[in-house]
Amino acid sequence: METSSYSAQQRRAINLVWTASGDYQFEPQFLALKSDGEPDFYMNCIIGLVHKWFGDKMPKRLFSYWAGDARQNVFDELCWLALENAAYEKELPERPVLQDLRRKHAEEFFASEYQLSRQEWMEKNQLVYAVQSDRWKTILGQKPPLLAPWEKGLAQALACPGTMNAAELEIAVRTAFEKYLQFDGTVHKKGGFHLHFDDKWAPLLTKLLPTEIVRTDDLTIGRSAMPGENGMVKVSNALRSRLRSNEHETEDRGYIERCFGRSIYSPDKLARIEQQLCTGNHLGCHLWFTKGASASDQLLSADTQRLYEQAEEQAKLNRVAFAHDLDLHQSALARLSEQIRNCLLVHQQPERIPARQGWLDGTKVWREPVLHDDRVFLRNDEESRPGFAVDLMLDASASRLHCQEAIAIQGYILAKSLASCGIPVRVTSFCSLRGYTVLRILKDFGDKNGERNVFNYFAAGWNRDGLALRGAGELIKSAPAEKHLLILLTDASPDDSRKILPSGKIPLSRDYDGQVGVDDTAEEVRALRAQGIRVAAVFMGENASVPAANAIYGRDLARIRRIDQLAAAAGRLIQDEIRELSS
Repeated sequence: METSSYSAQQRRAINLVWTASGDYQFEPQFLALKSDGEPDFYMNCIIGLVHKWFGDKMPKRLFSYWAGDARQNVFDELCWLALENAAYEKELPERPVLQDLRRKHAEEFFASEYQLSRQEWMEKNQLVYAVQSDRWKTILGQKPPLLAPWEKGLAQALACPGTMNAAELEIAVRTAFEKYLQFDGTVHKKGGFHLHFDDKWAPLLTKLLPTEIVRTDDLTIGRSAMPGENGMVKVSNALRSRLRSNEHETEDRGYIERCFGRSIYSPDKLARIEQQLCTGNHLGCHLWFTKGASASDQLLSADTQRLYEQAEEQAKLNRVAFAHDLDLHQSALARLSEQIRNCLLVHQQPERIPARQGWLDGTKVWREPVLHDDRVFLRNDEESRPGFAVDLMLDASASRLHCQEAIAIQGYILAKSLASCGIPVRVTSFCSLRGYTVLRILKDFGDKNGERNVFNYFAAGWNRDGLALRGAGELIKSAPAEKHLLILLTDASPDDSRKILPSGKIPLSRDYDGQVGVDDTAEEVRALRAQGIRVAAVFMGENASVPAANAIYGRDLARIRRIDQLAAAAGRLIQDEIRELSS
């Protein structure tokens, strides 16, 4: 089995499983990891012993029996109690050291209570915890917890003896679940109440009724998306590690390439970039830089073809929205261009270039007799050059699904205004999907009249703003000017499905959202500014996100609520940045 895609901790865990099972071709459904990411020695041995004594088919049948049920996690954890006891009793005569390992595991179970936050305790299923406590207190020779009669009956039913074979063990677990949990094999999915409305009613109802936009790790272009999985199960609850991002890394990379286009960097260079940037809070994440060019060796599947069709449909909607209020948008474009041009005329110093007449340049006089170069004078360049470049970044996460057309129009007006004033500008959208933060270049510096490509913008997935800013710093290295301005169109709400991994200072993983995401993004903004890059933002988001926007971008922030406010707000912001860059 190929293990190069596993993390170091997961490889250690799977080695424990293999050692216990004696089968190095076995690919387990489960791995046991502690809350700090370290492998649990005893439970990984049990996973291997279950395979050794009961094979692979029976456990797979059991776990698939309730797969998709609203109580799947509860059933998984309780099932492992039954498997643990049976495998332990079967192996103990051959491996007496298991008794000490089991006692140590029981001690660690109760020791971990003091390391859990209140929120984590609230998330624990009380039935599972009660039955587990009964098991591990009994192992330690302590007084078991007080259980209700039916809980006690469930705990006893799950203490499956080692005399059982695979078929008997399977029947015992299913019988216990049916008797004490009223689960007869009928899967009950947990779902919300959904109503679907056409385009005529949706805009009105989203204003009148509370709505929520949810995101997924599969690319969906449109007005809504289905929620993706986002959780962590602890080993004290018979942890199931899905290992999805690692087991399917090659698959995920191919998926990203099919959806967004091939990378502008070679695999080796991209790996070096990730090694430098995917560190700290972004350890375990990936970056993808693309211009949208399709990979010739990638076969288009039906779902990928559908995504392309959806992207084209959104591009049409963006262009139609721009044309619908053409006078308003052209007016905003003209006013913003005029403000930028006037500011450049006032604050820009004329650049002096070599010439055959003008002011004598004493440092170049030697060139005439030695190199026969008579351009030893300086004169003012009649064509004004800004002396700086601009990167415009558009948040393309699913939180922007409801305003895709507005963001595309804003991006186009900003890019067109800057380009018409002779300022090199690049436009990039960013979102995160399956652990990849994707930076999609819609218009590059050298693209002539490439502003129209900004209408190819669409929103999907998540947004790991801190890593996107690190990626922007990498792109800026290729800018055609030393001085640089980075402008973000954002709602200041960083949110990603990939957690921040545990570290030495913080032993538990954390969600990348809320204050944690804001703090990380603000830190990356400060890091870019420390490199001499001007960072500013045009904010169009909820009132609740205003404090976050201020915390991230400080004074270099312009807030707008409507497209007709763009010229005035962004104009003031860009003028302030031009003054700073020209000083």
